[in-house]
Amino acid sequence: MTTAVDARVAPPADTAPSSRRLEAVATLLSCMGLLIQVVGYAWGWDGDESTAIGLWYIGFVGIVVPFAWLLLAPSRTGHQRLGAALAFGLIMYASWYLTNPIMATRFDETLHVTTLVDMVDQHSFFYPNSTLPVSPHYPGLEFATAGVHWLTGLPLIVCQVLVVLTARSTFILALFLLASRIGRSTQVGAAAVLLYAGSAQFYFFNSQFSYQTVAIAMLMAALYLLVRAFDAEEERPWKLLLAVQVCLGGLAITHHLTSWLTLVLLWLLTLFFWRGGEERRARLTLITAEVATVVVLAWTAIIAPLLISYLGPIFDVASSQLLTALDGSGAREVGTSTDGNPTPTWELMLMAGSILLWMAMLVPAAWRAWRRGSLGPTRARYVPLAIAVVYPALQLARFAPSAAEVADRASTFVTMAMALVVAAWLAPRIHKFSALVVPGLVVLILGGTLIGSGPDWQRVPGPYLAGAEQRSIDSETVAVAQWAGTYLPKGSRVASDSTFTRVLPNFAPITTITQPAGFDSMTPLFIAHSVDEEVLRLILHNDVDFIVVDTRLVGQTVRSGGFFEGSTGYGPDAQTIQRDQVQKFEDQPGFDLVLDGPVKVYDVRPLRHVEQTFADRDPPGLPGGWTPWQVLATLMLLVVGLLARGRLLDPRRFRARDVWRPAVTLPAAMVLGVVGVLAGFNPLGGLIAASVLLYALVQLSPRPEPIGLGRPSSWAWGVPTGLLIAATVGLAVWAAWHGLMEHPALPPPAIGGPL
Repeated sequence: MTTAVDARVAPPADTAPSSRRLEAVATLLSCMGLLIQVVGYAWGWDGDESTAIGLWYIGFVGIVVPFAWLLLAPSRTGHQRLGAALAFGLIMYASWYLTNPIMATRFDETLHVTTLVDMVDQHSFFYPNSTLPVSPHYPGLEFATAGVHWLTGLPLIVCQVLVVLTARSTFILALFLLASRIGRSTQVGAAAVLLYAGSAQFYFFNSQFSYQTVAIAMLMAALYLLVRAFDAEEERPWKLLLAVQVCLGGLAITHHLTSWLTLVLLWLLTLFFWRGGEERRARLTLITAEVATVVVLAWTAIIAPLLISYLGPIFDVASSQLLTALDGSGAREVGTSTDGNPTPTWELMLMAGSILLWMAMLVPAAWRAWRRGSLGPTRARYVPLAIAVVYPALQLARFAPSAAEVADRASTFVTMAMALVVAAWLAPRIHKFSALVVPGLVVLILGGTLIGSGPDWQRVPGPYLAGAEQRSIDSETVAVAQWAGTYLPKGSRVASDSTFTRVLPNFAPITTITQPAGFDSMTPLFIAHSVDEEVLRLILHNDVDFIVVDTRLVGQTVRSGGFFEGSTGYGPDAQTIQRDQVQKFEDQPGFDLVLDGPVKVYDVRPLRHVEQTFADRDPPGLPGGWTPWQVLATLMLLVVGLLARGRLLDPRRFRARDVWRPAVTLPAAMVLGVVGVLAGFNPLGGLIAASVLLYALVQLSPRPEPIGLGRPSSWAWGVPTGLLIAATVGLAVWAAWHGLMEHPALPPPAIGGPL
């Protein structure tokens, strides 16, 4: 089936120039909203959180409004809508990312950075990660990032951004095209992208350097490629089916739950296609499901014990809290954060408005889909419909803390189905709600973002906050982590609070002590009011070498999660820290203070009669390294490639059938990551691999026919937009560097000698 994106390379000749410029105007206005947010981020890094929060809201509305109006306008072509959808998704990512563009500080991100740094530094598969033991066994995200690093020599943070950008672009492309195909209109595709932006996870969680970000891109790409295979003229469209399996293979080694849910989805689709008499679709889906099942089950079987120990406690706690919430005995208080501060009433109204809007649209959309009106007569329509109607149950789960986390993760997939079902119903009726479309989408997207992002301080940089995830990482935290990377011996076992437990391994080749890695919980050690027998037992039994104590926790109440691992089960002593809890190690025999300051590091090796030696490495800077000469050489190769085949990148050439190329990019990067590990990440080997890859791409790609440079007015809009983006990114980088990296060097350890 030919779609609107297949059928046309450029806008029709009779399209007014002003109409063609609307995308450029919307992008420029949206980038101005982004700049407003980044100015707020700079204020936040300078200590003014209130101004940062206010500008975040203003800028967010400024980003959403132009695209909410443009994407659903009836006069746009398929290419214009697709380009606008991509621009919208990437600017929304920039809004989140530019809060801290120089290093990953979100909770899940730091866990994956540890796996990535270990993979690159140790040249090893499955190198143990004590903070998230399952991560090295689902290394698709890290393989892809390491592959980019090996090929280019770029800093790891840049490689992380490139991987996330590729994943988000692939996801938006596939979602837009899948919805356009199902709804038989690119206006349905545009509506699906806008509606999915109202997911609780689109703005925050699915922008992170986390395995789910890549996994959902692989899932959506596989589904769209499978639909392309349905429509192919060939009896056995093996090329498309192979591309589907490449995506599903990448998914299988990236994220456990997403790969399992994908298998369930494929088998359900097979069943409904078969029951509906759609033999071709049933056969092709069956082939896909069978191969994918073998791959996923084989990978899962290898690490089943680890998965059980990782996922079991999560679901046990979530189910028990959900049951207590249902009987009213343990319900979470709505409208307050974990530290007891109330959520502003107007924010609660926005969140409630977003939920009610979804409900109001879901009822008629579901009925229309049930009656074969919007998703067609296929019985497979019942699959997205059944997933979509789970949405009300997810809102009930939010009344229990752990169940709320599971509900948030599940909302990623439920909202995909809702976006398809609602978009297919809404797009043909946009003209009936013309005055309500833009304000309704603002409420839907902003409300959904607030639901998934927590309290206001989560959204912007600002002064140090204790027990507040990324806001607990400031220049002092980074300075201590760099000190550990310089002086602590490789393999040292370190006991610390939750913040340092996840940050220290990003900078230092040490092991932080956690229960998932097989150690005892260190929470009793930290919440004890004196050095008693239990404290000494924990140190000796777990071979603790160093204890990191953050004195800034004194008098503070945790704002998100816990100060220490699993500390929510240890009562008030773990929720609000007293002075004697952090001072108990002072002047104790066997507790040698090797770093003094707001954050203290104690060397407890004397308790085990271990020699007190230290390393003397170069300061680590940011997590991971880079190779400047390789970056320059890669840029030269890029210039050569652009001169040879750069015209192929003209977005006007894109057809829906070309989506397999971005879809297989991430799995290809994963393969390069594997080769990089085997090659020891040798920079010269990476440059040779990049040269061979470029040569192969040039030889395999046809020389494109020129299609013109377009109107000068189009280029004129690009100049101010490009300058605005450059200024915005530059300001964000400067502010974050000033806030995190400008700190005095900490002194070497007060005792002991070099290794």
